[in-house]
Amino acid sequence: MKKFKALIYVRLRASVSDAPGNAVMNNTHRVAPKLKSNLLRIGKCIDYWFEAKDYETAEKELYLLSDRLLANTVVEDWSYELNETEETGIGNISNSNAGTSKHHIFD
Repeated sequence: MKKFKALIYVRLRASVSDAPGNAVMNNTHRVAPKLKSNLLRIGKCIDYWFEAKDYETAEKELYLLSDRLLANTVVEDWSYELNETEETGIGNISNSNAGTSKHHIFD
């Protein structure tokens, strides 16, 4: 088995209203007053580490997973980056700091 890392990007389609994105955009001037916001849309990026017998299998299965489970294809588009790796992801990414921020602005 070969090891893979995928980043799956899920975004609302341009024709779909993004109320959370609009709310965040309308408040960007409070944090970054020197920027003029034109558009802000909120999506998600999924970090996925997995194993498959070869690249072709990994790509085929990742396509199905993205299209059938990770994105709501009625209102979202998706894309991904797929790379073979030597790492498993275990120990590289942690949820142990969930809810914390390294930025003083959020203190």
